[in-house]
Amino acid sequence: MNMVKKLFISIILLSAVSCGLPDVTGITLELNQPYITKVIPGQNKLVVEFEAQNNEPSFSGYNIYFGDSTNPRKYRLYNQQKARPTMTELRSTTVKKYSFTIEKGSYYSTNNSTIDTLKETDLPNGIPIYVWVSAYQITPQLESYYYYDNFVKMGTPRPEAVNQTIYPNNSLNLDGRDLAILISNNGTLYFQNAANGSMMAMAGSSLDDIVVPPENGYGSIDLEVKANRLYLIKITEGNNSYYGKIYVRSVSGTSAVVDYCRQTAANILSY
Repeated sequence: MNMVKKLFISIILLSAVSCGLPDVTGITLELNQPYITKVIPGQNKLVVEFEAQNNEPSFSGYNIYFGDSTNPRKYRLYNQQKARPTMTELRSTTVKKYSFTIEKGSYYSTNNSTIDTLKETDLPNGIPIYVWVSAYQITPQLESYYYYDNFVKMGTPRPEAVNQTIYPNNSLNLDGRDLAILISNNGTLYFQNAANGSMMAMAGSSLDDIVVPPENGYGSIDLEVKANRLYLIKITEGNNSYYGKIYVRSVSGTSAVVDYCRQTAANILSY
């Protein structure tokens, strides 16, 4: 068999084999969508906790977005190198937990505009913020599909006071509103409700343990002050409810060391 015939047969065989195989360069992968488990409000900031698992060949990390209810992707966040993804991550076959803080100084852009840094005015206390997290690959550029109903979560920044020592007959006041009053009865410390207030108590390890206030279950009685306990507060004014909380770090016979915060906006179930 001469060389021309051999070359012709080889081309035919190669074409036949190729026709039976998919073109892998044309396959679009769907990246696994991260799931936000908690949005923890802070003072002019939010901490976003989420779970995710991505093992796609070109997976690069996770992007964080936030905005208002009509445009949760208004702000696109960047990493410290002013690049995306917001959080660089390696491929994994197991579900992992992640945390990211949206705060003053974070790099962002809006609608692919110039990259700038967030200011406190971008994260105002008392204004709901909506957050979405995506999985991302750089080459070729691909992002997990955007879903609003199950994957966009809301959090509302609020003022707080941390590691404060308080004494009997002092009120816990934040931005002009009393949350509770510390009193002493026969050497035991109690929280007494402020005007229009009611409280409940439960075990905890920080202010962040509970970030969505219960709407019911509050009472009017004084509650004994104990360490490692959260005191949840509801203040009712007409048709409006304002929520706050106190975390007790430690207690002595004459004082308590506490963290506390309150939501400045009425009827917001985020604090």
